[in-house]
Amino acid sequence: MAILIDTNRLPAVFDEVRKVRDAIDRYCLAPDKIPVSLDDIQAAIWELYVVRVTTRLIPLNSQLLRGVIEIYSNSAIIYVDANLNLANTRYVIAKEICHIMLMMAENCTIDPVVIVEYFVQDGILGNSTPSHELIVMYEELTKFGAIELLFPYHIRAGSMKKLAAGTETLFTLSEWLRMPENIVEFALSDKYMALCDKIYQNKR
Repeated sequence: MAILIDTNRLPAVFDEVRKVRDAIDRYCLAPDKIPVSLDDIQAAIWELYVVRVTTRLIPLNSQLLRGVIEIYSNSAIIYVDANLNLANTRYVIAKEICHIMLMMAENCTIDPVVIVEYFVQDGILGNSTPSHELIVMYEELTKFGAIELLFPYHIRAGSMKKLAAGTETLFTLSEWLRMPENIVEFALSDKYMALCDKIYQNKR
């Protein structure tokens, strides 16, 4: 996977991830436990944004849409394709939760309804406009947010060492994290790690 977004927007995304991770650390007895608990993430979202998240598995019957979120004033409902495996279900839920986080992030807000309309209607019809490109970029931002939630930066360095030593593989890491293997591979790629190094170092 290539990095296809304006990376100037990523610090705002990572700021919201840090707030959620800090909220988890405040009440979780094992803040670094793997796999990361979606229940803990949802509790942190309630604490920070006063949005109660519920999830529902439904057959979406779409090649483009694997999950969608409806956001209200104090609640959100995430609909996830019931045909996904556990790893992809967890990833999609985390990614949809990031829509709530990015609504609060500076310079990152786009109406989620517009995003859904693009993927359900315009995406299927093959239309392409600059606004649609912006929407796709926004979806990339939520992908990066989901990675940082489910595979925290401080855990990735150890995973890279195990991968290099041959004591772990992408498959075993994905099983441990309960994340899709292709997302784990992207998270550990030199390009993504270098990008994260730059962002986190600038925040110290």
